[in-house]
Amino acid sequence: MVSTQHPIISIVTPSFNQGEFIEETICSVLSQDYPNLKYVIMDGGSTDNTVEVIRKYADRLSYWESEKDRGQSHAINKGIARCTGDIFNWINSDDLLSPGALWAVADAWRKSPGRIVSGHTEFFNHQGTVTMIGARGQTLRNFVRFWEAADWQWAQPGTFLPLVDVKALGAIDEDLKYCMDYHLMVRLLMRGLEVTYIEQPLARFRLHETSKTVGSREQFRLERVPMLRSIPNLPVAVSDAEWDRQQARRLFDVALTAARGGRIKRGFQLFARSLATSPSGATQEFFARCRAHTAG
Repeated sequence: MVSTQHPIISIVTPSFNQGEFIEETICSVLSQDYPNLKYVIMDGGSTDNTVEVIRKYADRLSYWESEKDRGQSHAINKGIARCTGDIFNWINSDDLLSPGALWAVADAWRKSPGRIVSGHTEFFNHQGTVTMIGARGQTLRNFVRFWEAADWQWAQPGTFLPLVDVKALGAIDEDLKYCMDYHLMVRLLMRGLEVTYIEQPLARFRLHETSKTVGSREQFRLERVPMLRSIPNLPVAVSDAEWDRQQARRLFDVALTAARGGRIKRGFQLFARSLATSPSGATQEFFARCRAHTAG
């Protein structure tokens, strides 16, 4: 049954050794002062001061635990199993909710219940705001044929999902380490869910050296195409040759990054994989880089 006056919002924070940041994360959620909040923290057995911080707020949490898990996706799924209500999102233990975010999401839900609610996400580091990722064009076609999407912006922390649909899909695919959020969005859109856009920041995404986004860029870049190819009965047509070209372009990109970073051997290995995957894709990326360099 859908709650309308104050829809129940469940937030999960997966955590492992983020004692430097997790208190700010917790406070950003609890300080929303939203009356129908279910807040769950799933810690993977941290060995720093994380548990000490969590215990400070234990009486305001719906549930928390600290025990070894199989990684972030598993922690999120364990949290989802504890969630109830209407709306769900996860906020990592180094990220933040923006002030007033839950009230804005609840207001959008009351007007159009059962839809995905998506707002802006601020990417920031120790120096301040790096960029603001908006919320628009979040169609199934844009998620699948992302290389053609001209007016499309999305970020997971600023995206709130109908909990019933997340659970119906079996939650997060634990075989994915980097693109599990993207995979979930594609499957939700395949169910026919529509998106309500909010023109305000809902979350803040922290960039730092130990974050997965910064430290594992190569893996992020290379997981998306195989993930999309693996989805059965994908209703958006993409040929094998197109998939190969896109993966080759990503291989070329991470090869260049590796070479520039002094990992010459790794760069050559990735260049070779790019050419073997799709010579035309590798060539496209090469000329695209040349054009960008000339224009710059």
